Amino acid sequence: MAEEAHAPHAEGAHDAHAEHGGGGGDPMHHIMDKVMLGLGADGKLYWKPYGDHGHLEYAGYAPQTIGPMKLEFTKHMTGLTVIAFLLALVITGIARKVLNNVGRDEPTRGRLANAVEALLLFVRDELVIPAGGHHAAHYTPLFLTYFFFILSCNLCGMIPEFGGVTGNSGVTMVLGVSVWVILTLLGIANQGFAHYFLHMVPPGTPLPMWPLMFLLEFMGPVIKCGVLCVRLFANMIAGHLVISNILALGVVGGALPTGIAVGMIFVGVPLALGISMLEILVCFIQAYVFTMLSVIFVGAAVHPEH
Repeated sequence: MAEEAHAPHAEGAHDAHAEHGGGGGDPMHHIMDKVMLGLGADGKLYWKPYGDHGHLEYAGYAPQTIGPMKLEFTKHMTGLTVIAFLLALVITGIARKVLNNVGRDEPTRGRLANAVEALLLFVRDELVIPAGGHHAAHYTPLFLTYFFFILSCNLCGMIPEFGGVTGNSGVTMVLGVSVWVILTLLGIANQGFAHYFLHMVPPGTPLPMWPLMFLLEFMGPVIKCGVLCVRLFANMIAGHLVISNILALGVVGGALPTGIAVGMIFVGVPLALGISMLEILVCFIQAYVFTMLSVIFVGAAVHPEH
């Protein structure tokens, strides 16, 4: 195991603080990604090398790099790792339990197993089949993966300091790109390479208009998947920003008299609690919307006549 490096705070900490976006009064500070573990150029591991507020904690720290990639493990990377592990553990365990019950011709038992089974049936019967048709039903595991992963990331983002993973544009961009890659590959696999691309342009299009129509139709799925990325990111980060600003009602740098500040806290906390309940609903809605649109896009690529 590599030795964790310890060193005094670096000089010029306030400059580094500004560079990394720290600041207790900035609501973005609480939802932005931050480095949790870094491998220094000296080969040592550094725990929170930039501290909780973005200032450099270790004199002379510089991350080791491989090309443009820094060897640092961030808060959102930690969240993704934990979510992936928990999903694999829980879903695999429940699947084995359900299969054992099916083998013994017994009903599913347990609150968690029944809740997961209800969500599975909901995604299949209320999303995949109605939106994508019966021909998309055998792709249900793919859409279940999107639904459970996004829902888990959204809900875990409600836990303080866990990290709003879907509030990271990089994560939502990868999700959007994955949908585009999947619909393209499935479209080619079901229609054939040439037919998939040629079918983008409606029959009877005048030849001079063909290149422009092809470009527009080709960019259509790209734009749609980009919208998936932006919608999920914007909705999830908006809730965190609203709650952070409301909770800061009574902490405005001491500019208000104490009595008014305390009164604002009594207003802000219940209001933030109510918005938190609304944000939990948004977590489910955004997982639902992303999955439903993914079904529609993939279904259109697989069977464009539908």
